[in-house]
Amino acid sequence: MAYSIRIGDTTVVALSDKGHHVETTFHFPSVPPEAWAPWADLLTPDGLIPLNFGCFLVLGDDRVVLIDTGWGPTAGPPGRPAGPGRLLDEMAAVGVGPDDVDVVALTHLHPDHVGWNLVHDGATWRPRFVNARYLVPREDMDHYASREQVHPQIREQGLGLAGSSVLDLVEGDGPVTASLRAVSTPGHTPGHRSFVVDSGGERLFILGDLTHSPVIAHETHWVNAFDWDRDRARETRERVLADLEADATLVGAGHYPYPSLGRFVRVDGRRLWRPIDPAAAR
Repeated sequence: MAYSIRIGDTTVVALSDKGHHVETTFHFPSVPPEAWAPWADLLTPDGLIPLNFGCFLVLGDDRVVLIDTGWGPTAGPPGRPAGPGRLLDEMAAVGVGPDDVDVVALTHLHPDHVGWNLVHDGATWRPRFVNARYLVPREDMDHYASREQVHPQIREQGLGLAGSSVLDLVEGDGPVTASLRAVSTPGHTPGHRSFVVDSGGERLFILGDLTHSPVIAHETHWVNAFDWDRDRARETRERVLADLEADATLVGAGHYPYPSLGRFVRVDGRRLWRPIDPAAAR
C-alpha cells in the first residue's frame, strides 16, 4: 500500500521499491557493537538495520515528479535476494504509469536510486519513463564516468543516460517545479541533492541519503562506509538535521522504515526520529 500526504496543494506519495535487513557493519564498519546497545529498539531482534529503499512521487503544478527509482527489476544489495522491485506496481496502485511521469529527479547515482531508469528493448537501452526529463547531478555523472571501477548498476542505469536526449545535467540548488526545488547536500556523493516540497505554507524535506537509519538522527558523527567524502557528509548531515529539528519540518527519509515520513525531535537530550501516524498518510 502506497501512502500519500498533502503538502499544501501538492500530494507526496511514499513508495517502497524493496526492503532488506542489513548488518550494522555493512554501513558502519567502524562502529563497535556495544555502541548500538542504546538503539536496540531501532534494530531487528537479531540486531540488524531495517533498510527501506524508498522513492517519492510529487504530484503538483500539473506535473508528475518521481524522486529516485530504487533498485529496479533485478539488482539488490550484496548477499541479499534480488528479486523484482515493487516501484512500478506501487505507482500503478495510485494511478501513475511510467508514461505519466514528467520528471525523474535523482538525489544521486548510487545503484539503489537508479534501478528503473532504463529498460533494454532487445537491441538497446532506452528510457523507461519515455516522457520524462531525467535530472541528474552533473558532479555525480562526472565522478563515476572518470572511475575505472564502477558498480554495474551505476554504469548501466546511471552512466547509461549519458548522451541521451532526455538527460538534464544539473548542479547545486534549483527549481524542479513551482512547488519543488532541489537543495545541494554533498558528501554522500559529489553531487548529492535533497528536495524540498513547499506549497500552501507547508513544507516537506526529502533527505535522499543524508542518513540511512533513525539511529543516525542522533549519532550524526558515525561514519557511513558509502559516503564519498566522509567529513563533508558528516558536516552536511549535522547541519541539515539540526535545521530540520529546529523548524519541526516534515521529512521524507527514504531509507527509514516505511512509510518513511516523520520529524526529528529532541527528547531527553537526544535527537530522535518520530514517524507520523500512518493513519495521517493515506
